[in-house]
Amino acid sequence: MKLVANGCSHTSGAEIEYASQDKCPDKAWPKHLANLLGYDHVNLSMSGASSHRIIRTTFEFLHKHYRENNNSFQGIFMIIMWPGWYRTEIHTEDKKVSDHSQFYDHKWAPLIVGNDEHYKKSLDVNSYMYYKSWVNSVDRHQHIIDYYLNIILLQNTFQKYNIPYLFWNASMNTLMAHERDYDAYSFHLSGKRFPKMLDSGACFTELCRKSNQQISLGSKESGFGSHYDENAHKWFAKMLHRYIKNYLL
Repeated sequence: MKLVANGCSHTSGAEIEYASQDKCPDKAWPKHLANLLGYDHVNLSMSGASSHRIIRTTFEFLHKHYRENNNSFQGIFMIIMWPGWYRTEIHTEDKKVSDHSQFYDHKWAPLIVGNDEHYKKSLDVNSYMYYKSWVNSVDRHQHIIDYYLNIILLQNTFQKYNIPYLFWNASMNTLMAHERDYDAYSFHLSGKRFPKMLDSGACFTELCRKSNQQISLGSKESGFGSHYDENAHKWFAKMLHRYIKNYLL
């Protein structure tokens, strides 16, 4: 059996070892959880990832797995830790672009609200104008609905192919806000497979904070100050392991 995780920096293990580290899959919670379950391990996550990247890379993984395993989806357990919703990504067709550019994820670049100065320096003019237009034209309501639709899409994909899965929140986001405008979307989400989707105190960062887990030294040094150390990842893995064993297996 193989545990396949996807998400953002809190799943990739960002800054566990040093400041501005993009990922550290061997010390992040998916690896520790896989060890507890006795599974192999794949971590598809990346710092700055959006729900769009999660959909894209999960679909790519599923297609590859299906082709390499005699047209079967058996043998995998999927865990998605959903990031914030003010995020998207942009693709380039420029063949000269290398993985050392901003388009380092197979010619995709993550876009996150609030990184204006960074993108002004790192993106080409057209890509930067796209980012500015996206920030200024897409309102909160549209972001939230788009986010729900991505989650429902992946949930329904897993259910269609009988792929066992678990969803969790990385940090506080709008899914935790009990706003009636979104009942038509949250209604379709499986509570058993996304048990804490509306609980602001049950996301990864809040659970770690309330249990007095420690921010990593690397994250303190970088000034970001929100990425947790390996012991916190181990603690979270044990918590997920208890839930999976009690309710999903």
